[in-house]
Amino acid sequence: MLFKVALQSLLNRRMTVLLTVLSIAISIFVLLGVEHVRKEARESFGRTVSGVDLIVGARTSQLNLLLYSVFRIGNATNNITWQSYQTLAANKAVAWAIPISLGDSHRGYRVMGTSKDYFRHFRYGSQSPLVFDSGQAFDGVFDVVLGAEVAKKLNYKIGQQLVLSHGLGKTSFTKHDDKPFHVVGILEATGTPVDQTLHVSLAGIEAIHIDWQKVCSAQV
Repeated sequence: MLFKVALQSLLNRRMTVLLTVLSIAISIFVLLGVEHVRKEARESFGRTVSGVDLIVGARTSQLNLLLYSVFRIGNATNNITWQSYQTLAANKAVAWAIPISLGDSHRGYRVMGTSKDYFRHFRYGSQSPLVFDSGQAFDGVFDVVLGAEVAKKLNYKIGQQLVLSHGLGKTSFTKHDDKPFHVVGILEATGTPVDQTLHVSLAGIEAIHIDWQKVCSAQV
C-alpha cells in the first residue's frame, strides 16, 4: 500500500523527480571528473619530476609556482634573492637544492638557468636520472645544454652556436646577439619538459642581461 502511494506520488511529480535525479547525476559526474583530473595531474607531476619534497619560490599561487617551475608554463611573478637560496640550501634538513631561473627563450623554447647540481640530482619518472646523448654539462659561461626535442627539431649539433632571446615568444625583437652560446651537450629524451628546454648556467643568464635594456634602446 505504501509502495503504491509512493509510486503514485513520484509519478505525479515526475518532472521534479527527473530534475532531481539529473542534478545528482551531474554532481557525481563533476566530482568524478575533478578527482580524475587531480589524479592525472599528480601522476603527470610524478612522471615529470621525482624525489622532490619542496618547491620554493617568491610569493605567488601554488599552482602558478608548480606550472612555472616544473612544467615551464606561465611566467614567474617575482624572484627570490640568491641569499635566500643559499640560506635554504645550507639548512641541515635540506639534502640538496637546485636553483632555476626562467624568462628567456630560443625560437619558442624555454631557456633555464641553473647549476651543475641540476644534472646530478634531477630525477623524473621512477627516479630516472638525466643522461647525456652526447657532450657534457655546461662548464663555461656561454655553454648551453639542449633538451632532446630542441636539438632534434632545430637540428643542432655539438659545437654549434645559437642566440637567446629576451622574453618567451617564438618571435622576439630583443635578441642577445652580442653573446652567442655554444652547444656543449644534448640530453637523451625523457618525455618531460626537459626535452623542450635549453639549459645554461646562472652566470650565463646574468651575463646576457648586463645592459640589455641599453642595447635595446640603441637598436631602436
